[in-house]
Amino acid sequence: MIAERALTGMSQFATSFDEEIWDIDMEAAIVADQHDVDNHLAQMGLTRDELVRSIRFAESERALCTDNDPVGFANMMVYARAGRKLREILLPKGWEKDDTNNQCAVKNPKAKVRIVPCNFDDGAGNRLQTPSNKSPKGEVSRRKSLCNRTAWLPGLVPIEAPVDADGYETWLLGMRIDDNLPTGAELSLPVDFDGSYFTQFGKRIILLDGSEEKISERADDDAFEIIDITVKRK
Repeated sequence: MIAERALTGMSQFATSFDEEIWDIDMEAAIVADQHDVDNHLAQMGLTRDELVRSIRFAESERALCTDNDPVGFANMMVYARAGRKLREILLPKGWEKDDTNNQCAVKNPKAKVRIVPCNFDDGAGNRLQTPSNKSPKGEVSRRKSLCNRTAWLPGLVPIEAPVDADGYETWLLGMRIDDNLPTGAELSLPVDFDGSYFTQFGKRIILLDGSEEKISERADDDAFEIIDITVKRK
């Protein structure tokens, strides 16, 4: 009986503490210096060139879209082609294809890192603006961001077990590929989610800030993609 009361008290404390701790506002660590970017990516088993090649491939494929394509097709093309190129480049290096939740992702079993392509808004690659996804996500993304957030609270031991126990940290290859605008892109770790959009990131690794080059005109396209990732606690 005493043990049951103790467990009940611990459970109530954990719930209260859990709700309070996730209200803490955090500022993303932004990695933009080329040397720092290379070092961070190397720890994940990546190079900047590999990611930029995937982005440029998606960019070139999107350029083939016209107003006669279905609404949202151009943004879906970015997602699909970036995911395909990531797989073509990284699978021979030991990465694995990951279709969890029907996402076009890749994962590194050694570094325990997963990458999911995602269309971002104008904040992509802009260190002065917090980016977000172009189209709304769902419950899977909320759980993945909560999981990622745990790693960014020093000294905090996870209070509840993760929904998915694969131990992978999920990063977004966020891209803004738009008409008449230079491409912006980053590799970002989402840690907060408002039910539809990512609102906070633990770390943002800038890949393209838009200063590299101008791109050709592209067809306008309303945001549409069914991309959802789990943001959960480790």
